[in-house]
Amino acid sequence: MMEAHSSDVFLCSSNAVTEDGKLVNIDSSGNRVASMMFGPKKVIVIVGKNKIVKDVCAGLERLKRVSGPLNAKRHNLVELPCVATGVCTDCNSPKRICRVITIMERAPNRVRDPNMTVVLVAKKLGF
Repeated sequence: MMEAHSSDVFLCSSNAVTEDGKLVNIDSSGNRVASMMFGPKKVIVIVGKNKIVKDVCAGLERLKRVSGPLNAKRHNLVELPCVATGVCTDCNSPKRICRVITIMERAPNRVRDPNMTVVLVAKKLGF
C-alpha cells in the first residue's frame, strides 16, 4: 500500500464517473483513493463506459449496487449480506469492505506535480 502511495505513477480506475467529471469511489482501507488524491507524481485513472453515471447520486447508487457487492464477492466474503443480496445493506460486519467513500470534483492541489489524467474507454471495463 505504501509503495503505491509513493510511486512515480499510480494507475487505477474509479468506481463511477459522473457526466460532469466527478470521480466517485468506495474503498475498504482507503489506500487507492488516498493515492489518487496525494502521493504519486502522476495519477492515471482508466474508466470504462459502464462506469459513467448521470450525477453523484447515481454514482453513490452504483457503489452500493455494483462496486461494493461485486468486490466483496470477488474477495470471497460470502458472510457479507451484499454478496447474498447483491446490494449493500450498510452492514456492521468486521469484514465490511465499504468503508471509505470519496467524491473528487477536481484534480487535487498537490505539493508535487499535480498531473492527473482520466482516460475514458468506449468499452465496458471491470465493474
